[in-house]
Amino acid sequence: MQVCVARSNWLYQPQDFAGVNGRRAYTRSMAHEHPAASKDFLRSIALFGGLEDASLERIQTVLVQHLFARDAVVCTEGERGRSMYVVAGGEVEVRRTNSGGGQIPIVRLGPGEFFGEMTLIEIQPRAATVVVTEPATLYSMTNRDLYALYLEDHNAYVLVLQNICRQLARRLRLADVRIAELLGAASEHSSSARL
Repeated sequence: MQVCVARSNWLYQPQDFAGVNGRRAYTRSMAHEHPAASKDFLRSIALFGGLEDASLERIQTVLVQHLFARDAVVCTEGERGRSMYVVAGGEVEVRRTNSGGGQIPIVRLGPGEFFGEMTLIEIQPRAATVVVTEPATLYSMTNRDLYALYLEDHNAYVLVLQNICRQLARRLRLADVRIAELLGAASEHSSSARL
């Protein structure tokens, strides 16, 4: 496992940095396993639900730890993405740009939640910007890691994809509720304006 540290107030020479999802981040090997990457922690995350110990151990080997300061941007709407993230600590906010160019907060995510999974499923630009609201420890997994899981452990691959689909379905249901509420409020406002 590797540790990638992204801090906007750290100063290093350019050769000290390795690109991480289009951002500069200090990278070093992790001397010991971070407690948040334990099998028990991974098992508690919906993304890895149902996986056996051997599969969780395989996933532990590909996870990369990222430490982000408050207000750091993890990923930006419209950029090409290849990684999804699991929040081990801290908090991030998912934002979308509206038609006026403003950033609209969609949801805040905390420990045990994940984002960016759409980039593992479809090759499309990122659908949202994610900003750190509380100093955060994140773990990333790339689409190549998912493909390696497919090659090495079909059962784990299927479970992870099913878990991603379940999460996407939950988010779609929530979005449907929000859309219905917004349309209902707009309709009520429009009706009252006519009277």
